[in-house]
Amino acid sequence: MSGMQQSGDVTLSTRAMVPSVQRVGNREIEVTFLGNNSKGQPTWVLWNPLEPYLIGMLVQGKLGFNFEQRTGQGVMLHENISLQRVQRALGGY
Repeated sequence: MSGMQQSGDVTLSTRAMVPSVQRVGNREIEVTFLGNNSKGQPTWVLWNPLEPYLIGMLVQGKLGFNFEQRTGQGVMLHENISLQRVQRALGGY
């Protein structure tokens, strides 16, 4: 995998433990690559950079991304979606 994955406004770095703040729509989101999970899948954590608030976990699977998003009603799981759909889930588009 290369050092970056990009879709529209979102660029996912694959430099482990190096956070970057990105604008997604009208929000700023801190994205940090954690490395590969136990299944060998690249994994990122998304935070609100202004306060310690977890937005969600993003995992790249074979058919797309799995995004576990924290919401006011609990955790929402989006499975096998594109990076553009992740942006929409974050309220960016």
